[in-house]
Amino acid sequence: MQVAFELYQKQTLKLSLTPELQQSINILQYSTHELIDFLNRQAYENPVLEISFKEPPASLSIRTNSQIRGSSSKSKGFNGDNDYNPINNHSVSTETLERHLLEQLSLLSSLNAFEKKILQFLIGNLNDYGFLELDVHWTASHFSVPEEEIENMIQILQSLDPIGVGAKDLTDCLLIQLREHGNHNELAYKIVKKHLADLAEKRYRKIAALHQVTVQEVQEASDFIRTLNPRPVSNFSDDMTHYIVPDVYVEKDKEGFLITVNDSCTPKLSINPYYKNHVAINSVNPDKDYIRGHLNDARLLLKGLEQRQMTLYKVTASIVEEQHEFFMKGITGLKPMTLKDISEKLQLHESTISRATSNKYIQTPHGLFKLRNFFTRGLHRVNSPATESTATIKEKIKVLIADEDKIKPFSDQKLCQMLENEGTKISRRTIAKYREDLGIPGSSKRRRF
Repeated sequence: MQVAFELYQKQTLKLSLTPELQQSINILQYSTHELIDFLNRQAYENPVLEISFKEPPASLSIRTNSQIRGSSSKSKGFNGDNDYNPINNHSVSTETLERHLLEQLSLLSSLNAFEKKILQFLIGNLNDYGFLELDVHWTASHFSVPEEEIENMIQILQSLDPIGVGAKDLTDCLLIQLREHGNHNELAYKIVKKHLADLAEKRYRKIAALHQVTVQEVQEASDFIRTLNPRPVSNFSDDMTHYIVPDVYVEKDKEGFLITVNDSCTPKLSINPYYKNHVAINSVNPDKDYIRGHLNDARLLLKGLEQRQMTLYKVTASIVEEQHEFFMKGITGLKPMTLKDISEKLQLHESTISRATSNKYIQTPHGLFKLRNFFTRGLHRVNSPATESTATIKEKIKVLIADEDKIKPFSDQKLCQMLENEGTKISRRTIAKYREDLGIPGSSKRRRF
């Protein structure tokens, strides 16, 4: 056998992810906030790009009923009477809990400077729930004062607004509120102090037997306790407010639905004409290759943005057509739909549909939703090839439970039978799962006495 080198040609098919394709994929899956950050970085890194926030570019719009019937241009900017500005629709309190307490502390003229210093220390050590977890003995040693004085300062802190601040834990917080309440309920006080876990599990019979009262009295005490605030400092927050900007708007009018892809929040990018002319005129300039490279990158970026906008409105238009009943009736009209349904309709890959709907929000006549919420599984109806989405079934469960007799609430098996009578084929186990997803407790915990 002779071993030798050979030279031959072989033709193969290979999938290559070009930089242009990779950038288009990234742009498509960005949310509005992520896209703004990305464009700012690109404008900073590419000298031929110009970025502007002054005038929002025109958004791409289409009208559709059951099919696309035309197109128009409409911008969801921040100028004009009908424009949407999320900042104008959100009220934010800039006052923090610490500032609120320190303002009250400054008004306590009966305290000396040292006592106020201790209180300032205590206020600075409150946790996110407004609870004080400091050890009294350690704090007394830190300030070289008796423990009784620290206890007195804690009581003064607990007398400040909001009532319940400075408590040791949830139980202490509720007890403070009960003591401050004008109509002091002794049974409610005992339940909070000794049976808070049983109350959470609604073991009313056990509590009634221990305190020799009726179940109805325990129920009334429970109702009273639920009027208290377990997190009295919830109105004070140092967290930054996060705004949700819809990526797409769907508005109903006489002719059908108007779909608007919102790009008013994203900056407007353009190529500086100076660099175009510089490359065209100075053909032998040593900077020509450098500028040309950035010009190509800028053109690819603008093309990627255009493709993102076009893909997003095509996907949204298909969703509106497939989920026409939802946009007409609301959540009860939502039907099962998969990414494959839209991909086959648009002749696009499922991964493209997934990226186009990832982290995107749509403003509909029935509220703000994630685009992903329209892709839901379904169950077959009895003696029918039709299916119902899980969202529709959950809504039915919610309505049935809301209308039930609170003294004899429906069991999961009963809900199963009621839905089957309406034509929805579903198991008791699935009912329990959907009920838990909705945050609704079981029938034993929903029962009123």
